[in-house]
Amino acid sequence: MQIEKEEFHRLFEAHPQPMLVYDTASLQILDANEAALAEYGYSREEFLERTILDLHPPEDRPGMEEVLEPMRSGSYRGFRKITKAMRNVRKDGSLFEIESAGQPVVFEGHEARVIVVQDVTDRRRARMLQERYEALFEKTRDVVLFIATDGRIVDANRAALRAYGYSLAELTQLRISDLREPGTVGEVRRQTSRAESEGVLFETVHRRRDGTPFPVEVSSIGVEIAGERLLMSIVRETFDRQAAQEELRRSEARFRLLVERNPEGIALCRTGRFAYLNPAFANWLQGESPAQLVGAKVAERFAPEDREELSARLAAKPGDADAREREMTILRSGGNRVGVAVVAHAVELEGEASVLLLARELGGTLHPPAAPAPREELTAPVAEARESLEEARALWKKGPRAGLSPQEAAARIAAALEAAAAAIARLAEKI
Repeated sequence: MQIEKEEFHRLFEAHPQPMLVYDTASLQILDANEAALAEYGYSREEFLERTILDLHPPEDRPGMEEVLEPMRSGSYRGFRKITKAMRNVRKDGSLFEIESAGQPVVFEGHEARVIVVQDVTDRRRARMLQERYEALFEKTRDVVLFIATDGRIVDANRAALRAYGYSLAELTQLRISDLREPGTVGEVRRQTSRAESEGVLFETVHRRRDGTPFPVEVSSIGVEIAGERLLMSIVRETFDRQAAQEELRRSEARFRLLVERNPEGIALCRTGRFAYLNPAFANWLQGESPAQLVGAKVAERFAPEDREELSARLAAKPGDADAREREMTILRSGGNRVGVAVVAHAVELEGEASVLLLARELGGTLHPPAAPAPREELTAPVAEARESLEEARALWKKGPRAGLSPQEAAARIAAALEAAAAAIARLAEKI
């Protein structure tokens, strides 16, 4: 349409939003209103030296050329509103997101388009934050509750509805104390006060709609949303974790019983020093408890003629071939000597290279009454013990990532530890 210059400028300059006129064919900017000068930071003269593409960052320009091509080629001549994500760059280099709407005009003899530009950075950022919040709120497996300062539940996510068995309408009629086991209600006021002032993490017991209690861990902190002070509480059921921890404690107790009551000597050594000894090994070093011997140099507790051989065995690395059983002499604290048959096996435990030292007493003589067991009879239980210990360690570190529940991981760890203890016991029998 043909617009008189004076009338166009009156409407153009009075518009509160940035407006630009550009030549359809060359994309050269022909005019800019006062709102555009303020938004972009350019003078009118600087605007007239630029094309409409120059207002976009270089990396966005190829895509913008495709957007502008229908108007530039004349295949599209009508009003067009562009709501796809576009970025413009101000004179100072700062970026902002825009939407634009344009209409064809004839301006001072040029086939042109006049466009209105709207800064939508804040609106898009707010929408993005809202979408992220909704994704986190509704998709998380943990229960999320928003609680008023008087204890009223004002909002809850889907996980909360599944956990407690209430609808959202029912849940928002309750107070947080209604979800607690009666014996724990007295703690609510103190925990709420701490959550409001500094945030708090605690364990307690909640109840489902049918009255079933279940243990939970609660992380609660004060937040302000739309001018209202609320508590945001993230609630995680701990039943599986507690069951897994209990199973792990039981398996550790069984393993400790098998090792510490074993009549043969078992010691774990690192860098040539004792890291652990069972009571049988410590008893050969009369007068000292296992705790007192931790950190002591292993070789110094053996006869001088055995130290070179023992030190070589203690320096073995995981994967090295196992050395054959060797008769050695332990020096007791009182100066007496005891003959033992020793097997050393290099292992990796808790991320550290270690040596498992297994010994059996020779009954007061330095020579065994029978020929030593064949090598394959000794290496098989050693390999089984190493494999079981490594399996237990891997499950402890990677159980959740391997798709195992805490209970399944604990049961597998317990089985691996018991298998290791059984293999050590078989080895001790053969020694």
